[in-house]
Amino acid sequence: MNVNEVIKYPVLTEKSEISRSGQNVYTFVVDKRTNKVEVKKAVEFIFDVKVLKVNIINYDKKPAKLGRFAGFKNAVKKAIVYLDKESKIILFADEAKNDKSESTEKPAKKAEKTLSEAELKAAEKIKKAEASKKTSKPKAELEGKELQAEEQTAKKTKK
Repeated sequence: MNVNEVIKYPVLTEKSEISRSGQNVYTFVVDKRTNKVEVKKAVEFIFDVKVLKVNIINYDKKPAKLGRFAGFKNAVKKAIVYLDKESKIILFADEAKNDKSESTEKPAKKAEKTLSEAELKAAEKIKKAEASKKTSKPKAELEGKELQAEEQTAKKTKK
């Protein structure tokens, strides 16, 4: 199974938040076809952390009613992932901001953009085309001036 398909989403409940903050234990809903080994590999690969152990719980579908309509709640498979003391998974943007302020790493410098020869030639052609457009007058203006000149000559001939 593909590593990206194993974990569906994190479980965000009061109980999971307490275990996440205090004991470094995270809970995820995972694909029904997966196992502990695949979950461990996926979490280590995606979040770049050290996983100590994984417990898996299968929940069967439950009958449910919404008004007069009867149906079922979907069956899910949950994975409880225990992480090493130094490892941490950032699930929220607020945690990422706090984590960045604590780290002493310098931000990466932006790479300078260098243009290839083809791009430089294309830029020159564009500049030349724009310059020629500025020097030449639009056809509408030329036609308008010609019409005005013809009208003036017609007026002179009538007088």
